[in-house]
Amino acid sequence: MYCCVFCCIVEDMPRQPTADATELNSNWTRRTFIAALGATGIAAAAGSAQANDDNVTVELEAAAEDGSIDLRAFDEVLGRLEAAADALEFPARRIGATPRGAQHGASHWGIHFETENAIHLGEATVDADESGTFTAVVGRYDGGDRFEPVHERNISVDSGLNTISLDMDLEPGEYLLTRDGSFPLRRAEWSGWESQSRDGLELNGGSKPGDYDDNRFWYYFFDLNVAAHEDAHL
Repeated sequence: MYCCVFCCIVEDMPRQPTADATELNSNWTRRTFIAALGATGIAAAAGSAQANDDNVTVELEAAAEDGSIDLRAFDEVLGRLEAAADALEFPARRIGATPRGAQHGASHWGIHFETENAIHLGEATVDADESGTFTAVVGRYDGGDRFEPVHERNISVDSGLNTISLDMDLEPGEYLLTRDGSFPLRRAEWSGWESQSRDGLELNGGSKPGDYDDNRFWYYFFDLNVAAHEDAHL
């Protein structure tokens, strides 16, 4: 099944230029050569390639070096297949509370979470008490004093409900998603921390850097869209 899907994708791809490509072809990984081997059917033609794939890999390397085969296409397709596999392991979903609760102006409270996968934070809904601009921040967080910002976005909103785009890519790790300053946004008490912790995403609670325990409030970013990071293998 994997090879069939691989071959279909390869057939749909535009032809790769071969002129002056020798240098770019010379540093591809062993994984790329083996993937190319399976995609082109050379393994079957070789007969004993499964038992003696080193010889066939050497032949592919030589072909790449002399410019007679361009393996960049295979590397790109393999990345797309791995990204698709990640999406199956970590399907896109919306997490967190729906907009309700009370406006909140204290600084640096946010959502404390851990992820085992590379993920993308997408759209969310915020409920603002007034029109203006606030700064959404996500940073590495140890559940204590250490908070190191990774992404910041200045977001302009109108008074009331707003759909915003965070567009933040995160590697595996422990994070706090918050907003800088005291711009008033709504938070809500929420009971779904445990039930929505799955697929390698652990939702720990509302938190703030310093000597604070996690609480049961969902801060600001309602109906947050979380998906596998689509560029993790490209």
